[in-house]
Amino acid sequence: MLINANALHIPLADGCVHTIVTSPPYYGLRDYGTAKWQGGDPNCDHKGKPMATHAGFNERYFGKPSVVDKQSEVLEFYKNVCGKCGAIRIDAQIGLEQTPDEYIANLVEVFRECKRILRDDGTLWVNIGDSYARDPAKVGNGHPSTGKQATNKGSLYDYQSPIPNGLKPKDLIGIPWMLAFALRADGWWLRQDIIWCLSGGAFVYVKTQKGVMPMMVKDMARLDPSTVKLWNGDKWTQLLGVSKSERKGDELEIVLRSGERISCTPSHKFPTERGLLTASELTSGDILRSTTLPDVDNPRDCVLDEDAAWFAGLYIAEGSRQHGCIQIAGHSKEIERWERCNHIAKKFGGYATLTVDGNNQAIRIYGKVLNAILDELVSGTYASDKHFATVTWRYSNKFIASMLDGYLSGDGHWEAENNRWRLGFTRNYNLERDLRTACARLGYQLILNMSTVPYKGKDVPTFRGELRKERSTHHNNKNANEVMEIRKARCRYVYDLGVADEPHLFALASGILTHNSKPNPMPESVKDRCTKSHEYIFLLSKSARYYYDNEAVKEPANYPNDDRKARAKEEHKSMPDGLRNGLRHGNYDYDMTSRNKRDVWTVTTKPYKGAHYATYPPDLITPCILAGAPETCCAKCGAPYERVVERDRKARNELPKDDPRYRPNTYRGSYENINGKGDAGYTFTQTLGFQPTCTCNAGTSSGIVFDPFVGSGTTVMVARELGRRGIGLDLNMKYLDVNARERLASVQPLIFA
Repeated sequence: MLINANALHIPLADGCVHTIVTSPPYYGLRDYGTAKWQGGDPNCDHKGKPMATHAGFNERYFGKPSVVDKQSEVLEFYKNVCGKCGAIRIDAQIGLEQTPDEYIANLVEVFRECKRILRDDGTLWVNIGDSYARDPAKVGNGHPSTGKQATNKGSLYDYQSPIPNGLKPKDLIGIPWMLAFALRADGWWLRQDIIWCLSGGAFVYVKTQKGVMPMMVKDMARLDPSTVKLWNGDKWTQLLGVSKSERKGDELEIVLRSGERISCTPSHKFPTERGLLTASELTSGDILRSTTLPDVDNPRDCVLDEDAAWFAGLYIAEGSRQHGCIQIAGHSKEIERWERCNHIAKKFGGYATLTVDGNNQAIRIYGKVLNAILDELVSGTYASDKHFATVTWRYSNKFIASMLDGYLSGDGHWEAENNRWRLGFTRNYNLERDLRTACARLGYQLILNMSTVPYKGKDVPTFRGELRKERSTHHNNKNANEVMEIRKARCRYVYDLGVADEPHLFALASGILTHNSKPNPMPESVKDRCTKSHEYIFLLSKSARYYYDNEAVKEPANYPNDDRKARAKEEHKSMPDGLRNGLRHGNYDYDMTSRNKRDVWTVTTKPYKGAHYATYPPDLITPCILAGAPETCCAKCGAPYERVVERDRKARNELPKDDPRYRPNTYRGSYENINGKGDAGYTFTQTLGFQPTCTCNAGTSSGIVFDPFVGSGTTVMVARELGRRGIGLDLNMKYLDVNARERLASVQPLIFA
């Protein structure tokens, strides 16, 4: 049902809806044309100068003119007094208030009316974005808008109230939390904010206009996102935006068996062998997923070959330069090294000399081309900063493998019996990163842990570890991606990355896969801050106890080569007929492939061609409706039917040994310290059916979903698709009559009130 009315006066009975899902107009961003006018000509459209006065806006900021630039017939509303008939604007719409406080006060009134029609066990889900304080004198004169609704299709001009008291131009107002706290003060229970980040020092594997390379997140954030792609394990995926935030103090550092350290917020997500987990949910023993980084499509083609690569790698390990002389230190027994260096020197037009003093060997190499090779392939000067030059990653994997071989011939020790290289070198974080990236491209396994060695009475910081070109098949071999420790991080800033393609993964420079937050933040033309890539959904309730179907919104937790679901289905077939036939939705076997829904939702916005400025994506509100509105309720009193669930708790060491989550112990310690829990077990659930919570015995119906700002009808459409009843209200009849009617005609009968 669709209703044309004001949200401040909802024409519905008390306590009649199960859940409310809505996105009110954002503050100071849009004029929807629903305000009333007093005086003047009643036939006047109260629209002023044509949008053609903004001609050049799109060309200036986006490189090409748009349809809006060319349509001089598109007009904007006068904001206070009509310049044509003198009418005065009264009863302005929500979102056009003069101050944020007035805006919040009006929304509190709307949601107070919503509380009246909401059942005592009902919930309210509010999607709300923030706004920036802007100088109204600069708005509408070719200055780009900010905020979600200012960038959606249909955005024809800006509306901005004067800068509120206490705020400066460009201040972020903080609208979402102002609303949340105001609703809490008005009697609502504020239950959750649903929203998500890597430290700026983390390295990711990127493809830019300069080629592929590992790049620090904080450096990548300075680039135009349209020029950056990240590897997601299958293909290069477009970077859509980056958001920067100051640390809160609860950031975590995840330490892997490989020695890699990843700093992030507790809510940042990683794909693991037991599903997609936030950092706060990780425990010792979890294994992060990784990928082999791709070879370059068009390798750099020049005179430099594998000998040049090997020579550069050896120089990183053992070399130094002074006045054009390249010096390579070594042991007197390393005859093969000398022979190859001598060969390379002659090959590139230079020459080499050898000096042996006891056990020490010194190779000196001269030649302009040889020095140019090192200038091309090596960055840094000393053992503490020498590493692979950025251009190296534009070469082929075969080239990089030769460069790594050269490095291993210097800093590595080959153990034939264990088929591995033992490594040890002075603490050089650039080199550590490059070795991890090279191994991720070549499919090698690298373990590098921070250590110290005594030298002249001091402990000198080093890295020590091993490199295997072929992974060990020994039964005791441990996965290098296993989480060993979770501790407090010391990062200064965190960055939230949004990428385009499902499953919205991207690779760190080491090959470890991680997950972005909101996959496609709306574009903003600002140059002095990061693009906002998230918004808030607040979950509020009318009472301390309320209806929430946790099982209906569980997330998948898939495991590779896992046949437990198939086994559970076979067990389901053997259940007694009475119990099996009583299940309303078919296969309610033990759920071992899902987990409780997290508070970070990855949602891709969907395009909408109608005449509404801001439609939220159906995927965003689907969990809200599934959790908040029962599929089955009493037809008389509306009491939800409750799910009958059987739960079985198992510790990790109680799981079958072929289960990917099996561990020989419960991993107390760091897990307990961080998460406050005593074991790392799992709860398996089985839905047996549904049962009434009232004694009416009056038959069944479906839950009711209400949206007081329904606009184009998304909420009602999704509710109906999910088997619920939907009621939408909007003040603008054009949206209801044109947009919502068309979208819902094939979904449900329309009733206009």
